Amino acid sequence: MKQHEKDTQDCLSIEEDEKALNCLRKVVAQYSDSDVCRPRLVLLVQDGCIPCKEMTTLYADDIAKGIMQKVNIHSSEGKEIVKKNNMEFVPAVLLLDCHNNPISTV
Repeated sequence: MKQHEKDTQDCLSIEEDEKALNCLRKVVAQYSDSDVCRPRLVLLVQDGCIPCKEMTTLYADDIAKGIMQKVNIHSSEGKEIVKKNNMEFVPAVLLLDCHNNPISTV
């Protein structure tokens, strides 16, 4: 297991959601400039969705810093993410690898 994968799994083992997300933010930021298939935090949204706007505001700093990417479900990338992850509702924060596959605990 590569170091970024171990770090991600360590974060996912944290039971408190907010602490786990904070841990994942650090992992994503740490590996953002490397050439590994790093984890990505994605905020999945759609136009006209009030909760999506609220989540965008909540995560505005992470989006601005490049720690989290905002992706519209109607974009080509958004459609791929929805299909691969069987998404039914937005907004959603997802942890994905570099191929838009979900990362879950092992």
